[in-house]
Amino acid sequence: MKTVNVVAAIICDDYKRKTKIFATQRGYGDYKDGWEFPGGKIEEGETPEEALVREIREELGAEIEVHDLIDVIDYDYETFHLHMNCYWATVAEGKLQLLEHEAAKWLEVNDLRSVDWLPADLALLPKIAEAMVDKNVEYYDMNADSFFAGSVNADMSYERDRFIALLSEHGHVLDAGCGSGRDSKAFLEAGFFVTAFDASEEMRKRASEYLGQEVLDMRFEDIDFHNEFDGVWACASLLHVPVDQLPETMKKLNVSLKSGGVIYASFKYGDGTKMRGDRRFSDFNEKSIVKLFEDAGFEILFNEVGTDNRPGREDEMWVNAIGKKKLI
Repeated sequence: MKTVNVVAAIICDDYKRKTKIFATQRGYGDYKDGWEFPGGKIEEGETPEEALVREIREELGAEIEVHDLIDVIDYDYETFHLHMNCYWATVAEGKLQLLEHEAAKWLEVNDLRSVDWLPADLALLPKIAEAMVDKNVEYYDMNADSFFAGSVNADMSYERDRFIALLSEHGHVLDAGCGSGRDSKAFLEAGFFVTAFDASEEMRKRASEYLGQEVLDMRFEDIDFHNEFDGVWACASLLHVPVDQLPETMKKLNVSLKSGGVIYASFKYGDGTKMRGDRRFSDFNEKSIVKLFEDAGFEILFNEVGTDNRPGREDEMWVNAIGKKKLI
């Protein structure tokens, strides 16, 4: 099988603090409409870095600075073997223009799987994601002390008690995005087994100490549980999952539950994606949340709109819902 040697540029907004990367959609050839990282073939006598600078100039009309090698991807397509050297890059001069591609997008870490990547490029995503900054997670890392102090004593007993009433005695609860660990601690004290996770390193440290047990380093896209929990508690956590990824995330949470298990989730009241500072939120209301739950295989048991439980924020509205896993 013929080997094709190529280079690809993972163009980021800032090399030291990578919050966005540039993806392009092919406008020609056998793989037209597929999404890829821009680049192309290495010509005779070129180094990979020289080839990449030339290719981006030809494809996107800009000069780039090539940084370090991320990975080398080897992938067998139907008619050839692709050997792809993948580099971080930044724009050094000019603006990115679509001279050959039909579309392009700047993607944040939570959006990386929102486009239909070509297989070889798809294989690179895990390493890219590891290096990128998630602004939502970064916020909690940078403000861990104040967020812990402001949330650990918030009174969630009304929502928790209604949730607990639906669980089997001494059942197993997944606290998905546990934050301060406030609710995990309440579940433990009520005699339940608890598995808690959070994406923020700093919040995990504080919650682990508060609970006296380890909080797992996990994001919603990492969930891979099957028939393990009696209940999933997702208090003010799913709201940071992009709207287009929430249906799949909810289905994963459904799979994680035992037959007849229940899920609680809360979202800021509204409709669609909202930016609040640097953080992105997926807002729902009492109508839109029904479809989210039902499409993921849940029967809505409770669906209420209420105010924020934290002192001084009583004017902020939330939608709270509990769903039960439908029997198949």
